[in-house]
Amino acid sequence: MVDRKEIEHLGDLVKVELQDPEKYIHQVDQILNYFNNLDKVEYDSDKTLRKEIPYESLREDKHEPFMTDGMSLISKLKRDQNSFVRAPKMI
Repeated sequence: MVDRKEIEHLGDLVKVELQDPEKYIHQVDQILNYFNNLDKVEYDSDKTLRKEIPYESLREDKHEPFMTDGMSLISKLKRDQNSFVRAPKMI
């Protein structure tokens, strides 16, 4: 069980002034209980932790051009001095 002193100490560590440390006691306690539950989970192998997807079920990669009007993105940019590129203003 987390107490007020520990919550105030955590607030000091992260340099946050807590107005009402009591309201965080329950939340931190729930988080710690959740991690305790995760620690209790038993698994037998790596198959439990990951799911393999067969290569045949993946989609085929296709190149799709970014610009469809025939112009490239670089051609729309204004060139500036010293080989820097200036992009259009973002609104």
